[in-house]
Amino acid sequence: MRSYWLLYARVTLVCLALVSSAVVNADGELDKASAALTGILFEFSAEEFTSYSIKENGWVDITFARNTPDALYSQILGKLESHPDIKGVLAGRGGPSCPLF
Repeated sequence: MRSYWLLYARVTLVCLALVSSAVVNADGELDKASAALTGILFEFSAEEFTSYSIKENGWVDITFARNTPDALYSQILGKLESHPDIKGVLAGRGGPSCPLF
């Protein structure tokens, strides 16, 4: 009977360790993607004509102003898609028009 409880305790500890490491890893992915995204947006002064959300797994969902110039849109999107800390990008130009353009 004692060996059963010992086995149960070990299995429980292993499961808790796995779950906690998955949570820490998800937070790490989110933090890395957030830092990468904000750095890229700052580089292009794009905070005024974008809105975004970052998923826990490192994916970025970003919306640009509808009048964002094609070259600027492509340049920012290329940087986002090629950054190693951003796992994927869903982008579009459906946001409100920006007076900067």
